[in-house]
Amino acid sequence: QKMVLVFDICSSTSILEDLLQSENEAKWRNLLISLKKFLRHESESHVFDIYKFVGDGWILLFDPAFDASTLFDLLRRLCEEYERLFRKSIEPVLSVDIKNIGITFGIDKGTLVRIVMNEKVEYIGRPLNLATRLQSAIKDKDQKPEGKVMISKNVYAGMSKVLRPLYRVETARRKLRNISGTGEHICKKLWLFQKPPV
Repeated sequence: QKMVLVFDICSSTSILEDLLQSENEAKWRNLLISLKKFLRHESESHVFDIYKFVGDGWILLFDPAFDASTLFDLLRRLCEEYERLFRKSIEPVLSVDIKNIGITFGIDKGTLVRIVMNEKVEYIGRPLNLATRLQSAIKDKDQKPEGKVMISKNVYAGMSKVLRPLYRVETARRKLRNISGTGEHICKKLWLFQKPPV
């Protein structure tokens, strides 16, 4: 079993289109390389697999028993590192105002099937699909999705005691495209930079 974390950079298409017009696309490439270095450094001490780069984000694989407080601290620091890189090298050369600056996350866990295709290790399985759909569903009904995590119920159940005192968490209902099951999926939405209401 694996815990699957999918993350995506908000507004990446708009950012890249603007950078292409001003011939500053190398700055975006450099930002992505810097994020990859950050992830590699973190994976050495926290032991997770950087499975795949998906154009404007990554898929990371963790042991399902990975410590919840360590995981969410990592996500906060990843958001902070992205914002630092963005403010330093991207924002000064943009000609448009980008409203949503940050990263969104989706998390699920379960069994993945490991296969080798074209001499590369690949994985297939519902947790990959569900984590991807959860990440995308953050933007539904939310005009400021950055810094938020959508977590499947079964993952949150094992983390709730740790997360509930530290973060604002709400139950969310979302229709998830191409995921089996009728109607809306019930999941948890977590704010990385907000504490629970008193």
